[in-house]
Amino acid sequence: MGRRKFFIFHCFIAVLFCGILQGNAAQPRATEILERLATGFHAMDGYGVKFGVVSGDYEARGSYVVEGDSYYLVLGDAEVFADGAVRREVDNRRREVTVTEVDTASRNILNNPVRAFDFLGSEYTPSLVSEADGRAVVRLTPAAGNDSPAGDVTLTVDTATMRPRSLSYDYDGEQVLVNVLEVAPLAGHVRRFDKNAYAGYEFIDFR
Repeated sequence: MGRRKFFIFHCFIAVLFCGILQGNAAQPRATEILERLATGFHAMDGYGVKFGVVSGDYEARGSYVVEGDSYYLVLGDAEVFADGAVRREVDNRRREVTVTEVDTASRNILNNPVRAFDFLGSEYTPSLVSEADGRAVVRLTPAAGNDSPAGDVTLTVDTATMRPRSLSYDYDGEQVLVNVLEVAPLAGHVRRFDKNAYAGYEFIDFR
């Protein structure tokens, strides 16, 4: 090998090695961001989140409040009440109440907002896509055994406040973008389901 080729070869190895080091450093940083994000939510006794959802031609704004394992969510004509065990989805347009068990493992913000920003554990492998101008983008890839229909999740976090800015994922082939508009401590308590408030509604129980 000539001296010039030898030099180029070593430069290539050096660049490759630096790339490996940066890649190895990115995962701990992604994990740190997720830990600090989750800690911020766990530190609040309860909290409220305002958000916007965009999926194809569909666009809507909603909000939810969380207290322990319970939550109350509003999106368009729908209301959702959950007490940690039972989930009641109210369609006020159709005057229907669908009753199911809470999917406690779900991290879908519309299905189980209690765990919407808790990606710690072995179900997802995090990687840092970018970090600049006070924002970090983390990609969460489902680990082996995680058959979530959401696939990869991309999370954008404000690194100054360690609050989420957006979530995007491909849910059953549909691109879904959730923009987080506000996160604030809960004032009062989560609204509980009152059957009397939905007199005349059809109840569909799938439990």
